[in-house]
Amino acid sequence: MVLECFLSRLFGSVLYYADLESKNYARYIRPISSGRKEQRTLELLMIHLHDVVEAVLQLGPLLESARNGDWKSVEAISDKISELEKKADSSHRDAVIAISKGIFFSGIRDDFLQLMEQNDTVADATHIAAKIISDTSIDTHSFHILYKEPNETVFELINRMKETVHLLEESIKAIGIDAQLAVSKSLLVEHAEGESSAIRDRLIKRIFSHKNELDVLTLLQPRDFVLKLDDVASAAKDSSIALVTKAQA
Repeated sequence: MVLECFLSRLFGSVLYYADLESKNYARYIRPISSGRKEQRTLELLMIHLHDVVEAVLQLGPLLESARNGDWKSVEAISDKISELEKKADSSHRDAVIAISKGIFFSGIRDDFLQLMEQNDTVADATHIAAKIISDTSIDTHSFHILYKEPNETVFELINRMKETVHLLEESIKAIGIDAQLAVSKSLLVEHAEGESSAIRDRLIKRIFSHKNELDVLTLLQPRDFVLKLDDVASAAKDSSIALVTKAQA
């Protein structure tokens, strides 16, 4: 009930649903009147989230290119992620300006800013993960350590990471449509992030089981990459529960 009241306060005038795959934005307007500033702010929130998701989805192709030793493609994909991260920063800045100039109550303004900040952290972690791989070609032996065990490879970690981001997307899309659905999706994000962390721990343990074969500095690069992938999932979880925790405060 507290969450529903909070969501009503936040989205009482204008409700937005964003189909991020087709970039088709649809508005659902309640009878309560709303101003253009509120509409534009909510639109910018979803545009920013789209930029973030697009960046995250590039990590799969980047990893596949690295596994195949195609470092030109790795560099090109990393550059694309950097551009998407900059684009997300720009849409974040535009949204912050719109929120600051809006006619929201101070509490609602803080809610929007908190959610935007958490979403931006997802893009930042994605950018750093890509740079860890692209800036220095990873040692082939240490890299393939990440693929040894079935169902516990770095690809599984990326799949869990993408799952958390897609569930975050669904949670935010549901905010103004169905409060209960938004909460249930948020809980699924937390569950997926927990699975991501479990895979992270097993991968790191496996990496350092080879410490007698490879020097520590060589092992640090795949370790740092794994940690940063998990940071993406953790940031998505933090974003998904931002509204819930704010409501409970």
